[in-house]
Amino acid sequence: MTASADFMTRRGITEAPASMVDGGRMLVRSVQRIFGAGLFLAAFVIWLAPVTEQHEVMLFRLFLSAAAAIAGIGLMLASGRPASPEVRIDTIRRTVSLVRPGVEGRHAMLSHCAFADLGAAEITGGVVRLWDGGGRLLAVVTLTDKVVLNSLINGLRDAGKIA
Repeated sequence: MTASADFMTRRGITEAPASMVDGGRMLVRSVQRIFGAGLFLAAFVIWLAPVTEQHEVMLFRLFLSAAAAIAGIGLMLASGRPASPEVRIDTIRRTVSLVRPGVEGRHAMLSHCAFADLGAAEITGGVVRLWDGGGRLLAVVTLTDKVVLNSLINGLRDAGKIA
């Protein structure tokens, strides 16, 4: 996870957008988009077959092309890029949350961890790397505001995650 933050709210919560490093989701979305475009194209190509006088065959073609077009459009629309998760660091409550913004202000909590439950934290200049209890990289946050950085460092130091 990667995040950058340039501000801190009055309550001590830092919010920053994060993006996935793994390319697996992008590959799945690309294949889904290609398959959807193929289905949509197949809905029109089915009519290039020789014309027959049987009404049942024509009706079957109509239903098949409508189903392929709807499925193709659905796959292409579903393959859109999801909203990037945000890293929220609350230096007062001493928690780190990974939240995916949703429609109409609804947010999906992906991960929530107290400073004390973090596996490790590493600070290099203004870059803070946080690992969860399982040793997986939770977030990489770049802080340019010294007050926010000092508040985060003090919270992590009090939790015993940095020396």
